[in-house]
Amino acid sequence: MTMPAAFYDATDAVVSDAPLVIRRVVRWGECDPAGIVYTPRFLDYCVTAYEAFLGQMLGGPLHATKHSMGVDFPVRGAELDFRSPLPLDAVFTMEVRVGAIRSRTFDLHITARHVVEEGKREGPIAFLARLTPVLVDPETRAAVALPEKLKERVEEYAARHPHQEKQP
Repeated sequence: MTMPAAFYDATDAVVSDAPLVIRRVVRWGECDPAGIVYTPRFLDYCVTAYEAFLGQMLGGPLHATKHSMGVDFPVRGAELDFRSPLPLDAVFTMEVRVGAIRSRTFDLHITARHVVEEGKREGPIAFLARLTPVLVDPETRAAVALPEKLKERVEEYAARHPHQEKQP
């Protein structure tokens, strides 16, 4: 018996860019023996969302674009708040919003929710995350100011899609 192609979901896909929402499916290799997502994988998920966001703000693929700009964006801080487990084959979304914007850094807030029924309603929160990238010179690794054009795009995005704290 052959399974239809629709049975095999892509691992992740952008489903909205205003705000940025990425849909993802939990795969077997991301789970621990209990069949739920292994803790370090949550940062992998967040980095996927972070890279997609920065690519959107820079107007092109993140790594090629940052290289051409002569900058790098390492994450200097990360925070995760687990709300409900993600089991094997679970479908969830990650919505990206911007919090504080400073001269060299900004905060990305990621809200991951279970997809209960495709296109019907939001499910419970799986996890909340905050990532804080810092802009650095790739040679010296010293922090540098956000380029004005990038800062303006991040501020515009934040104004259109304000971050609101999620209650416990």
